[in-house]
Amino acid sequence: MAGHTVVKAIETVHADRQRLLERVAGNLRRADLPGAERDHPPAFAEYSFDAAATPAQLVDLFARELEPLAGHVHQVTEAAAPAVVLDLVLRYGARRVLAWQPASAAQAAVASELQRHGIEVLGLDLGRDAAARRAELSAIEDIAVGLTGAHAALADTGSLVLTSGPGRMRLASLLPPVHIALVRQADLYPALPAFLAANPDIVAAGSNVVIVTGPSRTADIEMTLSHGVHGPKHLHVVVTT
Repeated sequence: MAGHTVVKAIETVHADRQRLLERVAGNLRRADLPGAERDHPPAFAEYSFDAAATPAQLVDLFARELEPLAGHVHQVTEAAAPAVVLDLVLRYGARRVLAWQPASAAQAAVASELQRHGIEVLGLDLGRDAAARRAELSAIEDIAVGLTGAHAALADTGSLVLTSGPGRMRLASLLPPVHIALVRQADLYPALPAFLAANPDIVAAGSNVVIVTGPSRTADIEMTLSHGVHGPKHLHVVVTT
């Protein structure tokens, strides 16, 4: 009887878990999660943000939110972006950069400028063979700078939305101690609800969607804050106009 009871209990847990996941999946777009109170947190439809903010105001707000978190914002023209990124890469003494495959003319221009100055721009497509993966990871473990684009930026929290997939490896924003992200001013949103409303299918846009706010920060039991333990220690966001 005891064994039968345990089996039934396990089956009940699995059934409850499946029902919960189905409810979450069905309500995710509305952010109406099972068991959550309507006013804590507020539903996206009730969230207040300045939808009429100009692009310049969004950039200013983004910078005001990110810079206190030890992030850096560089607002430049698209034509000036290659020189700005080159200066940052040289500032950190990097001769190799782990980069996403360029998805725009601006990103391609940045990669070309780095290569023109002798900086090796590397992509990475890890295979399934374990030994080959270890060798590939070992070959890039000393790379100092990761260079990515960004699907969007959220002004009210100073956050980046990074969508991984073919040509957009997660390691570029996680492994190197310095992360440089290129984002267009046109891709700034006032807040997460505005972004989700404009991109309802974002979860299907890549294998992984991450919202990054500032460099990696970790605190121990005594609340001693450290940067760069579980990700980049430095974050530079180059916003192009």
